[in-house]
Amino acid sequence: MTGVAFATRVWKYPRTLYWPYSPAHPGVHDDRVDAVRFAGRPIVVTEKLDGSNTLLHRGKVYTRSVSAPASAKWLGMVRKHHAWKVTEPDVFLYGEEIYGVHSIEYEPVPEDRTYYAFALRFGDGSFGSFRETVDYARVRDIPVVPVLFEGTFDSVREVCDFVSEAHGRPSALGGEREGVVLRLAAGFPAAEFPRNVCKSVRVGHVQSDEHWSKRWRPCRIARR
Repeated sequence: MTGVAFATRVWKYPRTLYWPYSPAHPGVHDDRVDAVRFAGRPIVVTEKLDGSNTLLHRGKVYTRSVSAPASAKWLGMVRKHHAWKVTEPDVFLYGEEIYGVHSIEYEPVPEDRTYYAFALRFGDGSFGSFRETVDYARVRDIPVVPVLFEGTFDSVREVCDFVSEAHGRPSALGGEREGVVLRLAAGFPAAEFPRNVCKSVRVGHVQSDEHWSKRWRPCRIARR
């Protein structure tokens, strides 16, 4: 890992902008998302899981609000199995927590496989490469989001064709696929996040409403 600075704050995960050709929001995207940047250079396409964006840092769990560690019941599995593995003061590990069912219910998973890491951030705020994220997580036996593609596309058209096909396939966890996330494979400074990461989501994508926390239910747990 390349990060050396210790953080003086807890870093919130940035808002992910839309791929210009996302089925749910065709043509609706921020000008900072330049499709050309995702062709001709190494990128990674991962599955966008339908869950709660969850941060692990210094043995604690945070959700979208990073003002204080979270204690919600749907974070019970990630606290039990993974949060205690991420203790470094200069490391922030972001992932998707699916223990609390949102709009998609996946096939049963073991209780230590409800959290899937997707990004590693350092104390200076910069993001590590995808390979650094994978290496960090795997050494600690923390699952990583399903990788759909890792390599280089020659043109924007090739990227579009791949994303379109990916939307038509089921989730790697079983059930529907929420969408995909595209990111440059290399690490980058925090200010460059909008130019290096974007998402494409399915038609019918549903955001959890303010009442979700009052009526949430756990996902199905596979018995080993």
